[in-house]
Amino acid sequence: MQGKFSLREKFIENNIIRNRDRVLGIRDALFIRRSRVGRGFGVADLIFLPARGPHRLVIVEAKQASSVDSKIKVLGQLLMYYAGALQLGAHGIRLMRRFATDHARSARSLRPISLKMLSGGVSPPDAAWAELCKGRAIRPSQVALYAALDARPGNALTSALRELAQHHGLDVGVVTVLGRDQLEVWRAG
Repeated sequence: MQGKFSLREKFIENNIIRNRDRVLGIRDALFIRRSRVGRGFGVADLIFLPARGPHRLVIVEAKQASSVDSKIKVLGQLLMYYAGALQLGAHGIRLMRRFATDHARSARSLRPISLKMLSGGVSPPDAAWAELCKGRAIRPSQVALYAALDARPGNALTSALRELAQHHGLDVGVVTVLGRDQLEVWRAG
């Protein structure tokens, strides 16, 4: 959500941040809330930047399961963020890590993070995005995607995610936050 958020989504996000090692396997990962993921691709709820492991970027989009079109929105947003993330370069990942370290308070806030902020002050937005795309491009296998919900995923969402995994090799996980520190992870595989 750009600029707006619900308290329920904040609750979901806080539980994932606090339990990131247990549910995502990324204990030491830096993170940025409300970060742009490219020029025109939107603002992701959470981006984790693991120091180790197979992923350089873990993108999480939180939704209240009770929203009428939550499964459509969460999947559509994740696909947009994924498309943007695949344009990032190694230099851009380093800049994002530097922002998360040097500006931790801003990185953890609910205020959207601009491309200018992520790039270290480069302006205008097109130039900032070009800076973030420098270096060796991130590979699809280095990006992990998670939908985060406050209820177990329904049949329509799990069916759609199985199809994406089977036919396109895109494995999107679902983190269910059932209460404080009560999380489950669902994967198509």
